Amino acid sequence: MPTTTAAYLTGLAATNDDAGDQPAIKRLHRSDTETVVRIAFREGQVMREHMAAHPILVLGQTGAIDFTVDGSTYRLEPGSAIRVGARVKHALHAISEGTVTLVVIHGT
Repeated sequence: MPTTTAAYLTGLAATNDDAGDQPAIKRLHRSDTETVVRIAFREGQVMREHMAAHPILVLGQTGAIDFTVDGSTYRLEPGSAIRVGARVKHALHAISEGTVTLVVIHGT
């Protein structure tokens, strides 16, 4: 899919209305350079340690989500973000109901 000159994205702060035990994950955009994903948590939900094949940027949208990488934990809240390199293990834990935006950087 070729890059366009603009992509307007909405719904970045939507809540998790799914009935399951896992965070609600929804891809909002994909281009040849990046993928944008909304991850919505209910309080206490966890994404166990995992890694991404590409560098990522995770932005706090709502609530408080603890992001653990390299033995350190960072609190993602509105106005904060963390960048993680490719193939670096990390985990997320929802301290409160909240949403983060994940940007996977897979192109140049």
